[in-house]
Amino acid sequence: MNKFTVVHLSDIKLTPATRAGESPTPGPLATIWADLTTHDLDPDLIVISGDLFQSGATTDYQWLRTYLHRQSHRLGVPIQVVLGDQDDRTAFNAGYLQRTVPYYAYKQVYQNMDFYFLDSKWRSRRTAGWLGRDQLDWLNKNLHLAPRRRAFLFLHHPLDAPSLRDMRYTLLQNNRELLAILHGHNIGGIYAGHVEFAANYLVDNGLPVTVVSGAANYVDCQDPHQHRVHPATSYNVITIQRGVASVTTRPLAFEPQVVRTIDVGNTGFAKHRPRLSQPYQ
Repeated sequence: MNKFTVVHLSDIKLTPATRAGESPTPGPLATIWADLTTHDLDPDLIVISGDLFQSGATTDYQWLRTYLHRQSHRLGVPIQVVLGDQDDRTAFNAGYLQRTVPYYAYKQVYQNMDFYFLDSKWRSRRTAGWLGRDQLDWLNKNLHLAPRRRAFLFLHHPLDAPSLRDMRYTLLQNNRELLAILHGHNIGGIYAGHVEFAANYLVDNGLPVTVVSGAANYVDCQDPHQHRVHPATSYNVITIQRGVASVTTRPLAFEPQVVRTIDVGNTGFAKHRPRLSQPYQ
């Protein structure tokens, strides 16, 4: 199997257009595209795993659809996206997809490897993630259709781990349901964003999870109740060869000043969790 390279970035948090007729600006994307070109990284796939806009409108997602199509053509590489908690599902469906779907999950095959892009956005006012029963059933069915193929999963919300114990309020809330479906399958790794700092850990007795730092910010969560936000730009390069993935982080910018502090109350899992059949609101 040939080497396969994935550029993974997340939480680009583009600023929506402020007036009619204006377009959003590419923000950190321009910096990342320039770095790819300067260093001749030549990826086979680019994945943006959520928080595309901060409260974007339909026209903003229309602009993003056109912009990413042009960049994909210019760079010669497919660009895939998933939804984050700050994205507006209705505006995304109308502007980016131009159709209405209950969730945006899909599968692509590259070099005889399966890549799954999952929709972990729960509710518009919740930062936590959730995978609904219908999406989990879809994933389970597709994994069984190709049980021998190596599979890699991308979603916005990370899975729980001891190192993220104080972040449980904002992680994927139904980890067990997902891991039960993945158990016994040929999973090469799970890749997420959302918390805006880098993390690497194992779940379910050896399944690797990699969390990419934010493309627009770095969040210092050492104090579990006060998270400090710094402007920063970073992305990951995932290199897959013979089904084994290795990850390199490329930090491009970091500003020491704190631009915002996020106050956090209860750090545990959400107390009121939806039924698996009713996740998408």
